[in-house]
Amino acid sequence: MRASGTWIIACFVVILLSVRSHAQEDITIVGPDEYSSAVNPLTGLTVADPTTLQRRPLIVKISNYPPFVRPQSGLMEADIVWEHLLSGGVTRFSAVFLSQDSEHVGPIRSLRLFDFELVRIYRALSAYSGMAQGTRDVLATDALMSRRIVGGVDPCPALCRFPREGIALEHTLYGDTLALRELAQERERDMQPEPIYGMAFSENTPLGGTPLEGLQILYRETTIDWQYERERGIWARSQDGEAHLDATSGEQITATNVVVVEEEHTVQPVVSPGYWGPGDFAFSVNFIGSGRAYLLRDGQYFIGEWRRETRRDPLTFYSDIGTPLLFKPGNTFFALVPRWVDGYSLRFSMRDTPSVSVDGTIGVSMRLGPGEGYISPDVAYPGDTFTAIGRNNGADWVQLLSPDERVVWLPADTLNVNRYDLTQLPVVRPSNEP
Repeated sequence: MRASGTWIIACFVVILLSVRSHAQEDITIVGPDEYSSAVNPLTGLTVADPTTLQRRPLIVKISNYPPFVRPQSGLMEADIVWEHLLSGGVTRFSAVFLSQDSEHVGPIRSLRLFDFELVRIYRALSAYSGMAQGTRDVLATDALMSRRIVGGVDPCPALCRFPREGIALEHTLYGDTLALRELAQERERDMQPEPIYGMAFSENTPLGGTPLEGLQILYRETTIDWQYERERGIWARSQDGEAHLDATSGEQITATNVVVVEEEHTVQPVVSPGYWGPGDFAFSVNFIGSGRAYLLRDGQYFIGEWRRETRRDPLTFYSDIGTPLLFKPGNTFFALVPRWVDGYSLRFSMRDTPSVSVDGTIGVSMRLGPGEGYISPDVAYPGDTFTAIGRNNGADWVQLLSPDERVVWLPADTLNVNRYDLTQLPVVRPSNEP
């Protein structure tokens, strides 16, 4: 009888996956392997001037720390923006321009090892203001990257200083993307465009999403907040409790898609003091293999996976059933997070969240992370109620929102979950944690 029941469940799973797969086949999809000549492969949108797509993308490094560099210029004109870690747990941007240009983008800062992979992924040029000695040494061994960079100390209009009282010189460099392309041409960089592919797009919302109001990405020293604006169908960005504005328009930065991408960050050894710049810290991100991804679109989140076989390949994205992960046509902000223990945390604000209560007869120490080693800010007592908003990988610790809006953790076996399946909660911790 047990074997028969198992067989029935297996058949049901196969049927369910087949139904989901066939439902997705009825959706109009653009990409991920081919696009019409007028469709931007980075946004899925049709452009007015297809000749803008017959060039390499240009990736520009844009500062995001200290806080006084905000608001930045040019982020909303980029097709794709990657946010990644710096030393100290703060972040920096790599903005990818193809279908649009910006006359004033910045402040532009130094190249990082992560950008060596983005240049390959997007078959791009790379604009920057400088680099640490360690990065220069890596560049000297990378013929492809050496043919794609443009930057350093250059005259206007490609790179211009806009001094401000009280602001250090390194935060005053801005670029013009068209002039940067002309400078790259003058310096005989590799301007020959190559096919760009890897992203699939659909106006139709795919099946399998979970309704979501917002997402917080907690790096060690900064918190990024994306809130869904349902009337406009976009995600609005805040950082450290303040709306993140665009200097050009004065409006809040928004994205059609937000993607959290997790990958191994390999810390580089220190060769000499200052070799990797401030803090003697640098990491590389190979993007070879696969890893966890969360896609936010249309007020929902979708669990997915990025894949890349070799350095010659782009990034591709797949759903939890192995079909292409479908981006909504428009701009995308990627948040790159490290596969380190306690390297980051997520906080999902879901539309439907279960209420749980503390079981037993004695108090339980709440924790600031999923484990006894984390600080205990308080004690939860039998009968205390919380909202369950996430879990660790093993589902033996639950991320909770207290009535006073604190985010805490409790062991799953101390909670009355009212028959709720905790594995349905989003995983909010790095995949290498228990």
